Amino acid sequence: MRRRELVLLGFASLVSGPLLAAAKKAAPQVSPRVLINQAGQLAMHAERIGKYWMQMGVGIDLQRAGLHLQDSTRAFDQLFAALGRIVHGEQMLLIEQRWRVYRMAWGAKPAPEGVRRVASLAQDLGEQGMKLVNQLAKAQAGDEARRVADASEARMLTQRMARIALMRQWSQAAPDASLQLDQMRKTFSARLDSLNADTGLPDAAKGDLQLARQQWAFLDQALATKEDLKATTQAANLAERERELLDSFCGHLA
Repeated sequence: MRRRELVLLGFASLVSGPLLAAAKKAAPQVSPRVLINQAGQLAMHAERIGKYWMQMGVGIDLQRAGLHLQDSTRAFDQLFAALGRIVHGEQMLLIEQRWRVYRMAWGAKPAPEGVRRVASLAQDLGEQGMKLVNQLAKAQAGDEARRVADASEARMLTQRMARIALMRQWSQAAPDASLQLDQMRKTFSARLDSLNADTGLPDAAKGDLQLARQQWAFLDQALATKEDLKATTQAANLAERERELLDSFCGHLA
């Protein structure tokens, strides 16, 4: 793969000061489902940053990828600060620690030698975010919190699957990357089917879900095509649209 000389737009400098500094403000009243959705967004943005870092290295739509990376960085900081005013404990501290290490890794110019480290850190931080999602969901009675948690996992997977597809273009993916991706595709499809069968969904969310299911057919096909830059480009773009739909869907649930 041809290496491109890229200049990062000072992404690492976007993060300033301890993430928990904003937690000193008075805690507002926020519903538990909103908190679960915010934690799910943290997990998604962890993977989205990694995806766009990979995308810049491959050379797909560099300017837009850089802007999206900036957007996710700001969003992660804002979400963590908002959660930190209400949610406390070891999991929040773990996320903060992982984020400090991660931002140093993707703050470097995309290069083959950094791909696996960025990927590992992206997945780790995404998993820490999902652990927080599940902790918050388990603390709530009823089906509403679980719906947000399940939809949050699907939203995060849109970015993780696209990131792994991009890693294959670097020739830096793990030997079992295709098997991992196949399993994620099955998990994602199962989540959509489960949510679609849920009779308790609010009407406002159903439209987004139906569009997401239609979009998934195209994304799934692009992800299944190996070692093809055109298909990988399609997967990266379709994953973003799928994320937008699921983000709106989660918003209706929260």
